Amino acid sequence: MKAKAKPKKLLGFLYTCLFLGLGILPTVVKPKPALSAEYIYFNYGPLKLSLSRESLEIFANEGRITKEFEFYAQMLNPEALEQLRMLLQQRVKISPVAISRLGKSPMGEAFLEGLGKMIKTHPGRNGLHSLRGALVLAAADSEGLTIINIVRQFPTEGMLIDTDYIFDVQKELATLFRYRDAAVNAIANQATREAAAENTIDVSQLTDLQQPGPYQFTDQVITLSGRRRQSPLGLSGETKFEVALYLPKGNPKPAPLVVMSHGFASDRNHFTYLAEHLASHGIAVAVPEHVGSNIEYSQAVLQGLANGINPVEFIERPLDIRYVLDELEDLSKSDPNFANQLNLEQVGVIGHSFGGYTALAVAGAEINDLRLRQVCPDQDPTFNLSVLLQCLANRLPPFNYDLQDPRVKAVIAVNPITSTALGPASLGKIKVPVMIMAGSHDIVAPTVPEQIHPFIWLNTPEKYLAMIVDGNHFSTSGASGDDFALFPKELLGSNPQVGLSYLKALSLAFVNTHIRDLPNYRRYLSVNYAKFLSENSLDLHLVKSLTPEQLEESFGSEPPESIIPQLAIEPIPKRSETVLDQIKRTGTIKVGIRKDAAPFGYIDTNGDWKGYCFELLNSLKDKVAEELNKPIELKVVALQSTLENRFAIVRDEAVDLECGPNTIRSDIEGVKFSTPFFITGTHFLVDSQQPRVFNRYQSLDSFKIGVLPSSLTETFIEQTYPNAHKIVFPGDIGRSQGVKALVNSDIDAFASDGILLIGEVTRQGLSSSQYTLSPDQPLTCDFYGMILPKSDPQWQRIVNSFIEGEKAKEIWGGWFTNLFPYVLLNLEYCIDK
Repeated sequence: MKAKAKPKKLLGFLYTCLFLGLGILPTVVKPKPALSAEYIYFNYGPLKLSLSRESLEIFANEGRITKEFEFYAQMLNPEALEQLRMLLQQRVKISPVAISRLGKSPMGEAFLEGLGKMIKTHPGRNGLHSLRGALVLAAADSEGLTIINIVRQFPTEGMLIDTDYIFDVQKELATLFRYRDAAVNAIANQATREAAAENTIDVSQLTDLQQPGPYQFTDQVITLSGRRRQSPLGLSGETKFEVALYLPKGNPKPAPLVVMSHGFASDRNHFTYLAEHLASHGIAVAVPEHVGSNIEYSQAVLQGLANGINPVEFIERPLDIRYVLDELEDLSKSDPNFANQLNLEQVGVIGHSFGGYTALAVAGAEINDLRLRQVCPDQDPTFNLSVLLQCLANRLPPFNYDLQDPRVKAVIAVNPITSTALGPASLGKIKVPVMIMAGSHDIVAPTVPEQIHPFIWLNTPEKYLAMIVDGNHFSTSGASGDDFALFPKELLGSNPQVGLSYLKALSLAFVNTHIRDLPNYRRYLSVNYAKFLSENSLDLHLVKSLTPEQLEESFGSEPPESIIPQLAIEPIPKRSETVLDQIKRTGTIKVGIRKDAAPFGYIDTNGDWKGYCFELLNSLKDKVAEELNKPIELKVVALQSTLENRFAIVRDEAVDLECGPNTIRSDIEGVKFSTPFFITGTHFLVDSQQPRVFNRYQSLDSFKIGVLPSSLTETFIEQTYPNAHKIVFPGDIGRSQGVKALVNSDIDAFASDGILLIGEVTRQGLSSSQYTLSPDQPLTCDFYGMILPKSDPQWQRIVNSFIEGEKAKEIWGGWFTNLFPYVLLNLEYCIDK
């Protein structure tokens, strides 16, 4: 591609950015502004230029070029002028209510923050707030959401275009496009080298894998129950979970299974053509509907019925795959119609876009917290739209989500999003065969950062990169035109049937080779076969290897994007002796545990330590002995911690760690928190039999609310309910005394973390039907972690590894399995919030 984009392509790019931006732009409905932008101002070198909105409007409506607009029009050829007029006339249908709901979207905020660096109210002032106000007003206006109406609703006398910034962006884009083309050229050169090393086969004489196979098959949609999922209208309990199932007839033995995962704003029909093709070749296919990110959910967002996508989708989608496999296993055992139909030891996953992430996650790529924290705080505008989606995962707590499924033996990721949510470290952990399929002109998930570089990051010995030259994000989609209503035509490209035939052939060859274990199909996974499939409109390259050096050589200089990005390293304070060395010297692990925080730590009626933390930390000594790599008799010494001293005793090295209800935060010097092990939030404990109505939406004037002093809950009550009568219960028995005060009707409610209230009600033997939490969903969101010394990353790693291990999970299950619905409800609500 040339360094300067042609006007038509530039206009198409601008249109695409506008449309996608409107899908995620944040705002709130505001009254009509007193001011309206009459002029668009911009600098061109030393010149200060302007263009009236009226001239632009006359050109859009009548096609007439005013004397003022003539100066600019002469710079464009007739074709470009017509493209500009069409762009100005384009009207996007979206309600102001939907934009208002989307106003809280982190994706939209990030997008508009970047756009506001180009479109400003005054020099040096980001246009974010003015832009989103103008967008809502334009959407609410009878003219609708057009570029001219957005300018009209812009709440200043003029709209300032930062041309210097735009020229910098144009230069950066030109460099990125040159690098993309150089990378595609490097792939073509690598394909030539691999072809020379391949055995000579007349691929034209091979069976055409693009054609249907000999098997008849049944297709049905089964509805599975028992899956908690987020509906378009918000949180739900068990939801309708539909799976399209394709079963070949007449198989001499149980069929291998491929599970397919559709992308965001799509549905299971995306893969109908591919499911039917594989089923005709004797392969069973299951296509679940990801109800939290399908087209129905995205339409609910645009109608203002739902917020933007919930970050929990990064967890729920891989769990959907696991759930489908579990349910099919049960059906194979319990339902005669499914007996001997499926071989669930031969499972593959194929996913597109967000579904590509899903496939890689179940294959063993973990959500990369470090990578997310490094990339996502950057407020510079990104030309990689998928990063806006991926950065939602940065809002997830850094749990060990364990999304890998060992039943999955190989995966195909088509146009996957990978660079930020996964990154090099996570993709390097995948051990099963992987095929990545990409389109060189994909602007939703750009091929260089999302597919070409990630292919290099893979360490699995069986990996393939299939590049469709000039292909885009939808080159392999088989959905109907109606399913693309959310996307502009410029994104969809041409010749979709060509991309479909490529995926048919390569997926069949890949599944038969790596899931069915049919070695004769390896010859189809070759450069020569890909070349045989290629059509002039969309060339196809298939390679099994690619190096950073090849990309650099093809580009001719240092690439504009780091091929293997390095993580920033946080400076670590020094300490005289590591915790592990100290434990080895003394034979003792010193731990801090609360005695007033059931079920995490408390003293029972016999005066003995009890609780989740006490049991967990007694098991920690086995992990420490393993790290020391020698038999050693360790003892755990439990020291009492309190709400007041818990941070100091770790920072001053009086204990090696503290375990309890410690909300993870970043403002405590000298300590670091472990991987989270619990999620809860502020609730009120109330007596449901009391006649006085307790409504959290009121100001709670004159209500007597019990709290612990110097707690985050006390701060929350003071800020949220300043007129409530706060009653403080200090000391180690403060929570116990507060609950007793509620029982004696001395207070109207006691406020604390929900799990601690449940634990205290249980410890005191009170009726859980009488003493209940209000509201059902927490008022705050608190993730608990152990308190560790910041100066010892080795000890942090040991403790985190232990928390994520099987023994710790077993202990967690013993204490909290009955509370899992409460935990999941809190997680979904808090992440959505």
